[in-house]
Amino acid sequence: MRSVHSALLAAVMTASAAMAQTSVSQAENGVDACPAFDVIQQRLLEVVRGVSFEGSEEVAPEGEGPVAVQFILDASGSMAGDAGGRSKMDVARTAFINALDVIEAANIAASLRAYGFDASVEHTAEASCPNTQQLTDFLSDDLGALRDAASGLSPYGYTPIAASLEAAAADLEAIEARERLIVLLSDGEETCSGDPVAAAAALRAENINVSAYVVGFDLDPAQEAQMRAVAEAAGGRYIPAPDGDALADAMREVAGMTVSRSSRELIRCENPVQGGLSPESAVLLEPGIYTIGELVPEGEYRYFRVDTDEGEMGVVRGLLQSYAYSGDGEDAVETQASLGAMTIRMLGPDGERAGSGFPRERNLPGESLVGYYVDTTGNGFIIGVGDNYETVTPLSLFEIAIEDASDTGGGDADSERDGDYPELAAGETGNGLVGHDDLTDLWRIEVTGRVDLTVTLESDDMRYGIIVYDAETGRRIQRERPDPGSHEFTVEAAAPFIVEISTQEPRLASRHSRYELRVTPG
Repeated sequence: MRSVHSALLAAVMTASAAMAQTSVSQAENGVDACPAFDVIQQRLLEVVRGVSFEGSEEVAPEGEGPVAVQFILDASGSMAGDAGGRSKMDVARTAFINALDVIEAANIAASLRAYGFDASVEHTAEASCPNTQQLTDFLSDDLGALRDAASGLSPYGYTPIAASLEAAAADLEAIEARERLIVLLSDGEETCSGDPVAAAAALRAENINVSAYVVGFDLDPAQEAQMRAVAEAAGGRYIPAPDGDALADAMREVAGMTVSRSSRELIRCENPVQGGLSPESAVLLEPGIYTIGELVPEGEYRYFRVDTDEGEMGVVRGLLQSYAYSGDGEDAVETQASLGAMTIRMLGPDGERAGSGFPRERNLPGESLVGYYVDTTGNGFIIGVGDNYETVTPLSLFEIAIEDASDTGGGDADSERDGDYPELAAGETGNGLVGHDDLTDLWRIEVTGRVDLTVTLESDDMRYGIIVYDAETGRRIQRERPDPGSHEFTVEAAAPFIVEISTQEPRLASRHSRYELRVTPG
């Protein structure tokens, strides 16, 4: 994978010959609220460390109600483990109680839920998994009841993360609030047969405006992968905390972000770059964080070209940093209420619609959108920033990042049977990505006789297809119609064969997923 951090820093802090002169300033208080968008905010915190537009603005909140937050504390048996001479439970309790000091004076209603603490039940999954409980009502100003409830927790049972997320969503739905947040602190993965990623995704699907922050305390890589997926599915952010000091920092950071959401304070970031007026005149950009730098009239776009290698995925994240403008040219001024808008056109190197298409957002400052393009040829891609229906403001922000999307062996596995594609033998496993413009991958299986194959997609609801061909004749041996997720099947072959894995998602609503192909002797 190409390292994007050094490129991001160089692109934001300097101006290259291919782009307009950059004007940035150092913010005295860092960029913790710049911008109010979790994914880009995380990049800014990690990479830019303080590049911001001079000044900040408190954006009018949506309604007069509080921001409601429910904290979920892990009190399962693993929290009895050691963390620098103290139990994990003691360290987590202290971090949580100290974080409450940050939010106590803000317009926030907070509640505490915990799981795994009930030692009165048998220590079995059947008895302990139902143990998730809201320990306090939603309270403002005086949060002493939350501190008392946390102080009474002792680690004991199992880890019902999915059930706790579902219950927290129900708790939050019952309270009047302009925004609803879940903060989950856990030292392990689900142990109660639930699906926490699906539960997290349902938070957004229920249309009750709930997102989740997940703090992972002393997790191994597999546990961290699940918790990161939970946060992403819930439209929030994952914060790793490998030890007690990091946990204290993480909980204070989450509390600070909650306070920022209660006031929607937005420190605006500026890194203007001049785009081309057409795909043919697109301006070359390196990975980085940019603002459009001008008032783009409705129906117009500014175009940029990004170089990528075969097997790389371009990810473009957009952020609304201001309300809509009224007036024209130099007389244009920002309104105090009209929603901003932004569309990102994802185009192939030929200027035609590609990747995830044309994502659009029209909303308050702080709202975001994202587009993807998977490069199967090594010719890069083009993006257009603008909108068909609204004027796009100068501070409209977009981030360009490049991620690894290669198949085993590097690059992209060809989709033609006479092409160049990876080979697998019995007992071997290959990894790839399919989706968006990477419609099909082919694999040559160097096995004869009976062999069992397993295809597992990371995205457990993406539709895909599998066809098996004779490697020499091209004759189709069998077709599989797998359900989303993981699929196992057996092939009886007298000679090496080809496995074709293809996306079955509609082109106008394309998506992508990593997958694993495992070959097991029969």
